[in-house]
Amino acid sequence: MMRLVIRLVFLLLLALGWAGAKSYIIPIEGVIDQPLAIFLEQSLEQAEREGASGVVLYVDTPGGRVDAAIRMSDAILASPLPTIAVVQNAFSAGALISLSAQQIYMLPGSEIGAALPITVTPVTQPEAADRKVISALRSKFRAVAEARGRPVNLAEAMVDPEREVPGLSTRGEPLTLSAQKAAETKIADGVVSSLGEALEKAGFNPQTQRLEPGTRVNVARFLTNQVVAAILLAVGVLGIALEFFTPGTFLPATIGIIALALYFLGGYLAGFSSLLEIGLFVGGLLLLLVELFITPGFGVLGGLGIAGIVASVYLTFGSQSVAVGSYAVLIVAVGLFLMFRFFPRTRLGRALVLESTIAEQAPPRDELQSIVGAIGTALTDLRPAGTALFGERRVDVVTQGEFIERGTPIRVTEVEGVRVVVRKEG
Repeated sequence: MMRLVIRLVFLLLLALGWAGAKSYIIPIEGVIDQPLAIFLEQSLEQAEREGASGVVLYVDTPGGRVDAAIRMSDAILASPLPTIAVVQNAFSAGALISLSAQQIYMLPGSEIGAALPITVTPVTQPEAADRKVISALRSKFRAVAEARGRPVNLAEAMVDPEREVPGLSTRGEPLTLSAQKAAETKIADGVVSSLGEALEKAGFNPQTQRLEPGTRVNVARFLTNQVVAAILLAVGVLGIALEFFTPGTFLPATIGIIALALYFLGGYLAGFSSLLEIGLFVGGLLLLLVELFITPGFGVLGGLGIAGIVASVYLTFGSQSVAVGSYAVLIVAVGLFLMFRFFPRTRLGRALVLESTIAEQAPPRDELQSIVGAIGTALTDLRPAGTALFGERRVDVVTQGEFIERGTPIRVTEVEGVRVVVRKEG
């Protein structure tokens, strides 16, 4: 009799504890990226550790990185907790994440699908990935649909535009389902008017606790955005390059180092940048600068430098490395053009280029005007500032942005105050 009472008390306490356990809400919002994947993994672990009765994935995303979506899908499938996805919008990567939940409920006006992987660069229109990538992602959608008992053909059609579904999609377009169609085709378990109704239909505790990404995740998401990362990478390279043109000023190098520090900080916070990636980039950049400015010409050092930088970007950004690298190259190209063409003429440019020479005794302006058209020789490398010899007179000069090696014949093209502008003769 006593054993029976103890057992009943134990069951009652267990039931009361379960009733008191909350449903944990994990928002899957914005672009899918690696920091968001880390947030989801940590949130699932927290919910399990704190005894949550179930996990609600509130999905509202246009899609994002395929590798991050697969990582999130695997985490959801591996979780021992009951899971439901409440969908506002689940496009592309968001569709895979939603399909990974045990139950799916669609909110009014919501959609799910359009998971064709695409490639985006700054110089081309977005285009579908090659067939190998599509095939691999289609297989993943199929495996997830099979694991959760959902229509496999519809899951595959979300990825592969060649999989036509009569009445729902035509060949050449990936499948996208409205809330009602998703429920009718059993992709979703129903349409609900609110999160509360979804909890009720799923049998989840209506008492909820919402988990939010912390500062670290938000900072990582911002810094690893492919456009932001490309800008930081390009500014870092341009800043260090400008320091080589105007040695001793330190301002360009300081800006460049800060930009590169933020670039690698984003990768570190996101969990996919380590000392290897940092070492490859710094080593590659140093080799490239040595090749460009110390031993002019393009050879082994330059090739190794470019290889190191490319390897660093690829290891850091994976499938997004082409986009990040393309944006960075485009920004660097535009930046170098503006630097060489216009920067020396600006007030800041003149201050940086002539900072050290202005501090010295400058020849009278009338004297400098007299050497317009004169031909001399570069005594130092002009990057773009340096020293030249005209007869027996040493003059501080600046080019229009071009690099001129020491010993090269040059001609004075104009004089602006104490600024003597030269170009290569011949």
